[in-house]
Amino acid sequence: MIKLAYGLGMLDDMSLEEFEAAAKAVSEIGYDGLEPSVCSPATIDKEKVKAILDKYGLKFSGLRSGGLYDRQHVRFSDPNEEGRRRAVELMKEMIDLAGYFQCDVLFGRVQGWIPEDEDIETGKQYIAQCVKECTEYCAKYAINFDYEPINRYDMNYNHTTRETMEFVQKINEGVEHKVLLLMDIYHSFLEDYQIGAAFVRSGELCGHVHFRDSNGGVPGTGIIDFKEVICILEAMGYDKWIAFEVGADFCDYEQGAADTYRFIKPILDYAYNGR
Repeated sequence: MIKLAYGLGMLDDMSLEEFEAAAKAVSEIGYDGLEPSVCSPATIDKEKVKAILDKYGLKFSGLRSGGLYDRQHVRFSDPNEEGRRRAVELMKEMIDLAGYFQCDVLFGRVQGWIPEDEDIETGKQYIAQCVKECTEYCAKYAINFDYEPINRYDMNYNHTTRETMEFVQKINEGVEHKVLLLMDIYHSFLEDYQIGAAFVRSGELCGHVHFRDSNGGVPGTGIIDFKEVICILEAMGYDKWIAFEVGADFCDYEQGAADTYRFIKPILDYAYNGR
């Protein structure tokens, strides 16, 4: 059965009281989990955070790692070896934290936008080396490293599901603990010729799913066909997480969580019971 999580902002920026308020809200609505971003994983008070999750019967669906790029300013494509090493070490700290919570690590932005004065193919080789090291590190915790195809406005390579899969499959030829895909319906909407086909294509590599609508808001307020994709996921036997990313400027946090759940839950029930 697919599990539902609601996205959270930067965990580093939240007090424990704020985190508990969010956990209480999504638990009462009916979600199974929360999905935070993390910038400085070694500084998170993991024991207190887990106690709050346990109190409300929640799990972390995954840890989003974009903050390593946006705030720590590290990237796997860095031509400087010391910079790449710093990126990998910070990611390993993220993996240690995810291992404690037994959830996947989600990555995409930490690859880094490759500037015009750097060779993209060389940058992709650096990325592959870093990803191999990180996914093998994930194996010690039996968690996964989930790679997100990102649209052309936010990244200048590996946009479509097809090309990202080809890249991941080459990486997986050299590792025992396979890299999986983070299938984000919004990026797929912008890049793939047909969203449903992209999810079918991802197949056994589909390790995690993100949902938000075409306007960046609550599902059902844009033009993406969520029913088709949820039915495809059910038919594929996907039984992991769907995490929702609703823009903070779109609506109030609790309203977004409630409206999202109210829209998605009947579709999920239909996919499992209505045919």
